Amino acid sequence: MVKDSEIFSYVRDLRRDVRDHEKWRIKTTLNLISSENFASPEARSFLSTDLSNRYSARDHFYRGTKYTDEIEALAVKVATKLYRCKYADVRSISGHTCSLIVFMSLLHPQNKVITCPPKYGGYPGSSELGLGPLLGLRNLYFPYDPNKMNIIPDQTKELLESEKPEMTVFGSSFIPFPYNIKQSLPDDYQGFRIYDGSHVMGLIAGGKFQDPLREGCSVFMGSTHKSLFGPQGGLILSNDAEVFSKIDAKIFPGIVDNIHWNRVACLTFAMLELLKFGERYAAQIIRNSKALASSLDELGIPVKSKEYGFTESHQVILNFDEQKSVEIANMLQELDVITDVGIRLGTSEITRRGMKEKEMQQIAEILSDAINRKSSKSKIRKRVHRLMREHAGIEYTFNSR
Repeated sequence: MVKDSEIFSYVRDLRRDVRDHEKWRIKTTLNLISSENFASPEARSFLSTDLSNRYSARDHFYRGTKYTDEIEALAVKVATKLYRCKYADVRSISGHTCSLIVFMSLLHPQNKVITCPPKYGGYPGSSELGLGPLLGLRNLYFPYDPNKMNIIPDQTKELLESEKPEMTVFGSSFIPFPYNIKQSLPDDYQGFRIYDGSHVMGLIAGGKFQDPLREGCSVFMGSTHKSLFGPQGGLILSNDAEVFSKIDAKIFPGIVDNIHWNRVACLTFAMLELLKFGERYAAQIIRNSKALASSLDELGIPVKSKEYGFTESHQVILNFDEQKSVEIANMLQELDVITDVGIRLGTSEITRRGMKEKEMQQIAEILSDAINRKSSKSKIRKRVHRLMREHAGIEYTFNSR
């Protein structure tokens, strides 16, 4: 029997941990993780509504769904307008679930699928490290130029002509530049052409980076919480009625049963924000990325793909070896600067906080001083905290402040 005092102690611990997390990650730290973003307070408010406790099903087994049905219909309508497509599905709970749905809907065991190689930043979940062996697929990988941080179109075309994979998945977790989709596909290629835009969905929504559904892909899918500033979840888009119908038929009840309606409502609001502000938001992200990369380079910090303009996305990729990258990421966290161990520096969240090119210079100086140990930890931490206090609000939303 657990004592009441122990239970109440756990309650206090939980409340404290959530409160401390909110204070640290939202108010204090400079977040440069390219896989994360900052949702507006109004978008986040949908997550704590009664929707979080309600069921529904496509076969209408449950009653009481008349308003959630309307929410789903609105979410689909907004998604199709935002991405200028005919079909959209909002049921996926993650970008990885989108990959699972698409693979299971369109492929069979022993089919070949080509993706970006994990050793060059390809998404491991779609490779032989993830879904490949689970679904009995044969994984192939794009010919890749690590200096350009991109696939090699002519060699990719040759690979597709010789191997004839049943599916080709463009996109990557490390994605500073658009893929040349049309030049990579043979004219007679019959396989499914998929674009995993998990990292760049917000940029594409704003009309930047590239336009996969009009560049030869039948499916555009991805996460909704990276450059797209929604909640964690997934989105599947298409203009191909036949392909989309195959996907739609497989989702329920095989892969996604109940939809998380609070998440769908939050996502819908975020997409409405992008309909209004997406073009300005995406353009500023790219300007910030270029400014941050250029400033870091001027300060002697090695940045990938300098000769190609560093980046065209929300990512700035530093050029350190693996051990050094881990050391830097750990050291920066002590200074309340949050990165991954890639090191990919992301500009999505700091752009949403209203930072522009001037602040990219300040961030570059903070990073340079930290990496080269030109200043004490306490002084650098104070500079980080001051920068965050000066940008405590949020932009590109209806209640911008």
